[in-house]
Amino acid sequence: MMQFQGVAHKTALFLQEKQLSDPALWAKFVDLYRSQPDGENMGWRGEYWGKMMRGGALVYVYTQDAKLYAILTDTVRDMLTVAEADGRVSTYTRDTEFDGWDLWSRKCVLLGCEYYLEICTDNAFRREIITFLCNCTDYIMTHIGAHKKPITKAARHWLGLNSSSILEPVVRLYRLTGENKYLEFAKYIVDEGGADGINIFELAYENKLYPYQYGAPKAYELMSCFEGLLEYYLVTGIEKYKVAVVNFAKALLESDISIIGCCGVTHELLDHTRTRQTANYDGVGQETCVTVTWMKFCSRLLELTGESVFADAMEQSFYNAYLGAVNTENRECTYVKDRFSDLAVQYTYLPFDSYSPLTWGARGRVVGGTQLLPDLSYYGCCACIGSAGVGVFLKSAVTADAEGITVNFFETGKTELNCKGTEVTLSIETDYPADGKVSLRVRTESPTEFILKIRNPGWSNLPTGYTFYTKLWTDETLELNFAMPVTFHYPEHWEEDVILWDQAVKHNPEEDNFIAVTRGPLVLAADTRLGVTTEDTFALTYETEPCADLQLGDTECMLKLKFTQRDGTAAYLVDYASAGKDWQSQAAAWLPTEG
Repeated sequence: MMQFQGVAHKTALFLQEKQLSDPALWAKFVDLYRSQPDGENMGWRGEYWGKMMRGGALVYVYTQDAKLYAILTDTVRDMLTVAEADGRVSTYTRDTEFDGWDLWSRKCVLLGCEYYLEICTDNAFRREIITFLCNCTDYIMTHIGAHKKPITKAARHWLGLNSSSILEPVVRLYRLTGENKYLEFAKYIVDEGGADGINIFELAYENKLYPYQYGAPKAYELMSCFEGLLEYYLVTGIEKYKVAVVNFAKALLESDISIIGCCGVTHELLDHTRTRQTANYDGVGQETCVTVTWMKFCSRLLELTGESVFADAMEQSFYNAYLGAVNTENRECTYVKDRFSDLAVQYTYLPFDSYSPLTWGARGRVVGGTQLLPDLSYYGCCACIGSAGVGVFLKSAVTADAEGITVNFFETGKTELNCKGTEVTLSIETDYPADGKVSLRVRTESPTEFILKIRNPGWSNLPTGYTFYTKLWTDETLELNFAMPVTFHYPEHWEEDVILWDQAVKHNPEEDNFIAVTRGPLVLAADTRLGVTTEDTFALTYETEPCADLQLGDTECMLKLKFTQRDGTAAYLVDYASAGKDWQSQAAAWLPTEG
């Protein structure tokens, strides 16, 4: 049991109240499987229910809220009623199925149910759900596979990556049932290579290219395929696939993770983001779906390898890109009203922004994955998957295994775990991430020897990895103090690159004229509410201790620092997650310099 009090706790409760506990919203998403509107525009409305269920189940793991559990249970029961006599479950009609985003949406339903099974306490209902999953998958297998429609041809976009990502729930279903036909279908998907004409799994194993060079650069879908390959390795033990998964993840870390912990400056595509973060791209980038999927993928890699680099990556994403996207201020995005101005669209409050600015830009510009629903309301993909981010972060914060307890993230509160047959209470007091002081108390029901592993944050001056404390524990307190110096970052220089289907891109020297600032895990950002304009340049020479005044308009920020510009004037920066939170001011993580 976890009982925290910090920003992750508050975010989980916010999403539980504002989104996940709305029975009408769940019902609306299930009804799409009855009306089947997606074939009309090759849409993806069918993804909404399953994406949100993943987040709902993960948030419930933390909150243990009985009302939320009842709502999730009711909507799963509702979903089970949409199956047709032959097991078919789709938001596409029969004459339009296995095209567009049909398999992707079916994947989301399968995964949503499988995540719910991890919290389900009713064994009879579990059996009903598994039967439903088997029937859904059996129907798919009668139409997709060897000597049938190839899985990479069951979509119109991204060379079939979206369809191939069904690998993950198929492997999970094999684990639930032990039925070999599902493992055989998973093998077929892996052997097909993930993309039409490109074997992404072999490319990752060979490790000669970065993922943005594979030829199928859609970040979310590509990561989803490797989430499936990770599950496939876990049931087969084929070492090659573990190597491929880890290679892929570490290559992403090298090539495409931005300073705020997301991928893709060019809309939702991998594009060598690490070197192109200041590129003058006029669209949107840094998609929230990508942030959350990267966090989920890293959580599984952390379990698989025990390498702290993946916890570091989760922390970077959570405190910056992720928290910045949570619409805690209840702001309205005018994009949908403008886009559908000829229709009487019902405004829908969305709990997440879809894209995050790196250079000067506003939040809330676009609703990613927008689809109109039959009642002329709308929703978006990022809003649905968003809650999974805080859920997986909290789930990974403190864990126990056969050796002992691992502390990956630091949030005020307590966790109760069973370690070697003894109840252990681990209490944390801290102002992290704004401050590096952490007081960690360990109390055991009876004296017990185990290993306590505490992550040394990758941004700190400590050795990479974990500090191990092996002893007989009874009631002891550790006092940690991670120094949080301010660090300045500069764009990585490059001359020419080949991205996006062999398109040559030349470096613009103006992209070098930027600076970014971090303090501990937090990226600092400018906000026009702090007295600067988008025409100003920055030449920061000195920073003081954190400001006592944490207000930024109507937003209370986590951290605020006062810098002195080279000309002697003051310049204030705040944590990136708080900047631009009113969806009206301009914010920037990369600050323009004079050159």
